Amino acid sequence: MTADSSQPLQFNSVSVGDFFDQVSQAYDDSIRKAIPPYVEMFDALLGYCFFATKQPPHILELGCGTGNLSVLLKERFPNAKLTLVDLSADMLKQASVKLGGEGAQIHLVQSGFMALDFEPQQFDMVISSMALHHLLDSEKPLLYERMFQWLKPGGLFRCADETLNVPATIQSENMARWEVWARQNGAQDQDITLWTEHAEQYDHYAPLSDHFKWLERSGFISIDCYWRKLMWTVFGCAKPL
Repeated sequence: MTADSSQPLQFNSVSVGDFFDQVSQAYDDSIRKAIPPYVEMFDALLGYCFFATKQPPHILELGCGTGNLSVLLKERFPNAKLTLVDLSADMLKQASVKLGGEGAQIHLVQSGFMALDFEPQQFDMVISSMALHHLLDSEKPLLYERMFQWLKPGGLFRCADETLNVPATIQSENMARWEVWARQNGAQDQDITLWTEHAEQYDHYAPLSDHFKWLERSGFISIDCYWRKLMWTVFGCAKPL
């Protein structure tokens, strides 16, 4: 798909991977308008990424999209090895361009999260932004269990995602506040429609308390919320040493 700012963004009823292929060229502009605290959220996420290891860290990013977070990770940890996963081939191509291409330090994987099969204890950190809410609630705890196995002892999990506000009245109020905020941030009718319809078709939000419960059951410790605005949340945990 070629971006054309004169035409409204549209998508057909397709798989989530195909959806992101369709909107990939216009994604960066649209998502920054639709998520007003986009930069602040990434700042909060990266602010809690720190390693005890003296060796170059190996970082797994789940749902790298067009590589916005990947670039920041590479800037902060220039010696790190990055394994980037996304379901969209078009978005992986954009991420590759931003990072200067695949090589010894950059490995791209086109896959759904539930199909991943990594060796145990090979990552120092698993990080994800705006991606895990595409999983069903029955899949999220299974992924957390796998992540626990993929991480080295002492490894970190860091996540920025949309979570479900409770009770439902707060969720409804925050959705209304989001639309006002997004429009003030430059979002047009087409952006609001795109992401609202996307959420209705593909998104499966869970309360933060459920994420904490699933992480604890998987064996993680130091589970905490680091930042939150409306439905956007940054949280994380660690694998015991």
